[in-house]
Amino acid sequence: MVRGLVAKAVLLTGLILVTYFIPNTEATGRDLVEDEYIDFDDSHGIHFIDSININGTMNFDGHNHSWSIVDLFDIDANDSPKLLLSGTYFDSIIPVEEGLWKWNLIANSSGLNCTCNLIISSNSSDVNSNQFSSNLLVYLGEANHYPYIAPNSVNHQKIDQANNSISFTVITPSDNPEAINTLNQDIILYSSYCQAPSNICLNNPTPINLNFTSNGGQLTVFIDQDELSIDDGYWLFDLSIQDQYLRNSNTISSRIVLDLNPPNVELTSKSKVRESESFLVYADIEDYFVGSQISLTWTITDPSGNSRGLLDEESYHNSTIELVLEDSGHWDIQLLVRDSANFIVVQNISVLVYNVIPIVDLSIDGLFISQGDQIFISSGSYWTLNASTCFDTVNDIDSLEYEWYLDGVKLEHTGPIISEKEIDLDSSKEIMLTIYDDDMDSESLSFTLSPQPPVDDGFSSKVIIYIGFGLGFLITFAFLIIFLMRSPSTIELPKWKPKN
Repeated sequence: MVRGLVAKAVLLTGLILVTYFIPNTEATGRDLVEDEYIDFDDSHGIHFIDSININGTMNFDGHNHSWSIVDLFDIDANDSPKLLLSGTYFDSIIPVEEGLWKWNLIANSSGLNCTCNLIISSNSSDVNSNQFSSNLLVYLGEANHYPYIAPNSVNHQKIDQANNSISFTVITPSDNPEAINTLNQDIILYSSYCQAPSNICLNNPTPINLNFTSNGGQLTVFIDQDELSIDDGYWLFDLSIQDQYLRNSNTISSRIVLDLNPPNVELTSKSKVRESESFLVYADIEDYFVGSQISLTWTITDPSGNSRGLLDEESYHNSTIELVLEDSGHWDIQLLVRDSANFIVVQNISVLVYNVIPIVDLSIDGLFISQGDQIFISSGSYWTLNASTCFDTVNDIDSLEYEWYLDGVKLEHTGPIISEKEIDLDSSKEIMLTIYDDDMDSESLSFTLSPQPPVDDGFSSKVIIYIGFGLGFLITFAFLIIFLMRSPSTIELPKWKPKN
């Protein structure tokens, strides 16, 4: 039984390219069928002289049936196969079993000579229902019987790095076995190719001679890239045949990638970064031809040897990734590149992530403490040493460890804040704080904390009196100087007048 789709033909590079699909002949198990279908009992290439008598089956109740016959090698003004016959009914529809009907079509084809496509269609009156169609390649009459390449039978295979093959099925009249038997020795293969990175030729197709073999109705064409001196790239091959009677088939196309050279891959990145520092890794990839399809696979290996793939947030742009690595040590970044020809190139780059030493930030009641400071505390006051603002990288800040020492003796207290309740300040004490990160790198700060010494009140009174006398003397002396500076430099004596 044969199924198919509606035919359509277009004109490509001056040759007729028929794009309807003719599937392979297959037997159908009724109990395994799930999709609705219309089948033919005959195979492609059946030959009718004056009348058509076709049988088939379908697994759904017939709706509105129609059929048509088009000439695959006679193209109308719309680039479609020319319609020769059509009808709107089957001659009979007979139920065979539940879910299975057998149909029969008889039509007068006298006077027709063609390589044709018989299309059976069925659809419901419901506008929302699907239309089902199937087709069969038939030869009618005695003339215009051309060899036909089934488009859906075309496939290509990579034999080795330089050699590829394209194979397809050639259909000839089923009652003419000599046509198949002499296919290999009498056939002429026409082929041309063009560069087509996107299924469209960049320039005019170039004719090319290709070797081929045939096995029954199966034809295999061989492409040796080295021998033909074809550059790497996507190439579109147009293929057709001419039989011993000089009748040309339709033209089929197959797009394949030819690639003899692996891609060139280079990785670039910083060689050293800090913990939790964002940095980029660049991949420069060149595969030397337009349209090359490249797939990238990144692998990140930490200093412990554990590997993982790339996280979504680490994809930066195209072949660039952005990493933020938290554990110190040597990280391995690997890129696997696979191109269209299945070449695989692996590149590695190593990045040293170095640890950031923590920084002590200690204060007492808001007063910043520096190394070696001596701080006095009033007797009986409340105070707090706060190291919660110590600095480290994001990945280490929450895991910092605090060690407090009092006169060289380690305290049991391990938090960032300590108060007068943990330290008996009866005399001067040397206090040291050491902080550690997860790499056991550390920084320390030491200072002296002492009680405020008592003040003698008598001594203070004497000091105040002495200061008062000193200030009075200075003020008196200053006024005297100012007065002398403002006095005139000469003194005039009054003149005595005579009595007379």
